[in-house]
Amino acid sequence: MFASAGVEFERVVAVDACATPTKDLRSFCPQVRFYIANARRVVPGEIGCALSHIKAWNAIVARGLPLAAVFEDDVLADMSKLKEHFADIEATNDPSVPTVWLMNRGLPKPKRLCGLWYEMRTADGRWGVDKPWAFGAYCYVLNTAAAKRLAELLTPMANVCDAWSTYARCGVRILAAADAFATTRPGLSAIAHRKSALWHFSLYRHFYWLRYRFAFRADLLMKRLEGKR
Repeated sequence: MFASAGVEFERVVAVDACATPTKDLRSFCPQVRFYIANARRVVPGEIGCALSHIKAWNAIVARGLPLAAVFEDDVLADMSKLKEHFADIEATNDPSVPTVWLMNRGLPKPKRLCGLWYEMRTADGRWGVDKPWAFGAYCYVLNTAAAKRLAELLTPMANVCDAWSTYARCGVRILAAADAFATTRPGLSAIAHRKSALWHFSLYRHFYWLRYRFAFRADLLMKRLEGKR
């Protein structure tokens, strides 16, 4: 897809968590800390995913790249919109502000749209998405400052790598495309969550999201105590 659009790209080999010693995995992802932030146990594929994204972020910082796009290998994208988004990002990037531009579909819609991008709610209370479950790491652009900051926030691993609502409250500016153009091929992800049979009952779903909202606030408090917020 990149070649057809005339965009330079590089394939980064992902990290296989199954090939990583268990001791190293436990050190990278403390189980209790992850549970506090997510109200559930970590899925093994989430660890490999986080390590893979951190690998890409560290490469961006090491090379001093002002901007870089990260696309997972199961992305389906409208490449005709790609250069338009890239040009706008390059024109508006502030290297001193850690910023991530999300291009994937499926994010919660804001109350109102403004131009090509909208911003998730940040600590100063600006308008945008105020939901603790904005996820999706398969298609985004970030600058060097954001790559460094995200690697710091995800080490050790207390959140999934695409916990954008959390990062938006920890010093990272998160912008999402108002006209998102990327999604993923169904059935190719190595991360699978098993839903409870009780998911069919609305009362259970309400309890599940209430528990997650509590964990989201607890995670922000823990990050403040850890000096990351």
